[in-house]
Amino acid sequence: MKQKLLALVLALVFPFLHLLIRAVIPRLAFTIELGRIAKRSPSLDEAFVRNQAALSARSAAPWLLILSSLLTLLLAGLIFLFLKKHGLYVAFRAGFPLSPKRPAVALTLAEIAVGLNIALAAMVALLPLPASWIAEHADRVSDPLAAAGFLPLFLCTVIAAPLAEEAVFRGLCFRFLFRAFSPSMAVLWQAVLFAAFHGTKMQMIYVFPAAVVLGLIYLWCGTLAAPLILHMAFNAVSLLAVPLPDSVWGQILLFLTGAAITLLGLRGLCAKRADPRAPANTFPRPPR
Repeated sequence: MKQKLLALVLALVFPFLHLLIRAVIPRLAFTIELGRIAKRSPSLDEAFVRNQAALSARSAAPWLLILSSLLTLLLAGLIFLFLKKHGLYVAFRAGFPLSPKRPAVALTLAEIAVGLNIALAAMVALLPLPASWIAEHADRVSDPLAAAGFLPLFLCTVIAAPLAEEAVFRGLCFRFLFRAFSPSMAVLWQAVLFAAFHGTKMQMIYVFPAAVVLGLIYLWCGTLAAPLILHMAFNAVSLLAVPLPDSVWGQILLFLTGAAITLLGLRGLCAKRADPRAPANTFPRPPR
């Protein structure tokens, strides 16, 4: 029990550091802009100046998130070097290692990303979510990112965020959880952490099942490249404005279609472990 609690505590440290960086950078940008406006126009009303500084920081949200992600990557790299140097980095081997460099595996990951995106979009549309959750998501996530234009939105959501989040949640958190828990519980706990550390309640709903799939992919393939490709492809598909059916039955059909595509993709990955080019199915537990 002590080992499991310690693993959970250690796994929580890395997301908190990531969250801290994501909170400090926008606040720092707001403070800098506040001082700049106040210095340029000292006669302006304080409330007006604060409002202008907030709007300026909000408009730069994607670039601030990119900067936060780069700092998180740097911090994750330093933590990795420290843990490795002191023999604390948890050994991890996959259930059936599959290289995402193989075209068949990469295409299967893309298939899973498309199916998962369709299924989760339909699921969110079907759920009776409170209007306040939808408004919160639009105000804190959708609107600030979309208002900046396609290029910063793409760099932020498809490149920077997946890199930082995979390094933190699969590269660090999952490994410590894997040391103390069973593989299935490690996948579950990292998904809980990944969902909990996203900003809005609406995000938590669709991020949790996506994180379960990301954890499974990492567990099976044994390399961060696999969930990273899936994560990037998932976010890229999310940028496409795919209209959802107005009818409930249409949304249910879309959800079932997306779920079927996802399950077929996961089944395809499992089938590839029998490929003679893939290493044998070995899944040793790390030393306790």
